[in-house]
Amino acid sequence: MNKRILLMLTLLLAFSMVFTACASQDAQSLKTEEVEQPEANGESEEIEETEEITVIGEYPDGTYRGIFEDSGDQQVSVQFKIKDGSFSDIRFRHLYYGGTNFTELEESDPLYGIMEQHLQVAEYFEGKPVESLAELYNPGEFVEDVDVASGATLRGNKIFSAMRDGLNRGLYSPEGEYALDLPQYQDGTYRGVYGDSGDQQVSIQFKLEDGNVHDVSFRHLYYGGTDYRKLEEADPLYGILQQHQQLAEYLEGKPLNSIADLHNPGEFIEDVDVASGATMRSNKVYSAIRDGLNRGIYSPSNGFTPDLGEIQDGRYRGTYGDGGYQQVAVQFTVENGSFKDLTYRHLFYSEVDYRKLEESDALHGVYRQYVEALEYLNGQPVEKVYDLHNPGDFVEDVDVASGATIRANKVFSAIIDGLGRGIY
Repeated sequence: MNKRILLMLTLLLAFSMVFTACASQDAQSLKTEEVEQPEANGESEEIEETEEITVIGEYPDGTYRGIFEDSGDQQVSVQFKIKDGSFSDIRFRHLYYGGTNFTELEESDPLYGIMEQHLQVAEYFEGKPVESLAELYNPGEFVEDVDVASGATLRGNKIFSAMRDGLNRGLYSPEGEYALDLPQYQDGTYRGVYGDSGDQQVSIQFKLEDGNVHDVSFRHLYYGGTDYRKLEEADPLYGILQQHQQLAEYLEGKPLNSIADLHNPGEFIEDVDVASGATMRSNKVYSAIRDGLNRGIYSPSNGFTPDLGEIQDGRYRGTYGDGGYQQVAVQFTVENGSFKDLTYRHLFYSEVDYRKLEESDALHGVYRQYVEALEYLNGQPVEKVYDLHNPGDFVEDVDVASGATIRANKVFSAIIDGLGRGIY
C-alpha cells in the first residue's frame, strides 16, 4: 500500500465518527464527485460518486445481511460473510426493479444480463477486504458490459447501500465467539425493521431507559405468506408467535448489550411444539433492533442531543418502513454540512400514495405538511434534522377533514437511515 493511501486511511480513521446508527465497531467514511450512470431498466440520472472512498471498521467473523429499498420496493437483498476482514460467499437473495425479479429470470430473457453482472460482482469481491467495498461506485472497472436488449445495467451504488446496511446491522450469524459493545444511546422509543427476499419480515418497537431495554413489541411478523400476529391460538404455527413473545419478555429490563443473546435463543426460549417444525429466527429480531438503533430516536423520552458527527458532502437515500411496507423514501444532498435538494421518492400510508393526491383530495393537506418539513430543512445544517421531533414549530396546522397529520418522526428515521448508509 503506497504512502498516499496510508495517509488517507490515517486521516479517515482520525476523523470518522460513528452515526447514532452504528456501534463503535461499524465506523465508516466516504467522499464524492459527480458522474452519470444509467438506472436499471433504462432509467438515467446523475449520481454523486467518490474520488477517494474508503470503508473502514472492524467486523467480527460471520454472516451479514442487508437490503436496499427505494420507491416502495425492496430492490436488493444481499447476504455475505466476513472472515479475517475479507468478504466471501456474497449472494443476492432478492434483486427487483420496475416489476422484474431478476433472480427468477431465465438465461434467454433479454434482461438476464443484469443478473450476470450481479454474479460478476459477487465473484469480484470474493476474498477482497471490507475496505474494497467502495469500488462498487465504479463497477465498470470490473463488471463486463453485458449485452442487454433494453440498455439496462446494474447500479453498483444500490449494492453498496445494501452491503453497508448489512455491516451497520452487525452480525446476522456469528462464527465463533464475539463481544458486543454498543455505545450509549439516548432514552426514548426506537423502531427498526428486518427485511429479506422482497418482504418486510420483522418490524419492532422498543424503549431504552438508562441503557436498558423495555417494552419490546412486534408491529409486524411475517414469513412465507404467514402474518404471525394474526394467528389464532389453534393455528399450527401459533407457537412461533409465542416464542417471539418470550423473547420480548426476556429482554425486558436487560442492558442493551444483552441483545447479543438473541444469537443463542435456545438458552432462554422454550422449544414450543409447532406442527410444521418451524421455529423463530431470533437473528432477524437482532437485525431489526440494530436497525432501530441505527435510525436514532423515533420518539424522545426526555429531550435529545443532536449527535451526528461530521457528514460528508454527497447525495443520500434512505427509507422508513413499518407494518409490513415502506412508508417513506427520501433523497437529499449534503453540501458544506447543510441539506439541499430534499425530495420524497415514496410517501405511502394505509393504502394512500400521498404523492399522487390531487389538491382537492381530503388528505392533500397531509402531503403539504410533509413537503413543508423538507422545505424547512433545505439549507439548514444537518443537525436540524432533529427538529423533526417538534414539527409543530415549523409545519402549518393544515386543515384535514380526517384529522390526519404529519408523522415527522418517520421522515427523521428515513433521513438518518440515509446518512447511516453513506453516500448514494
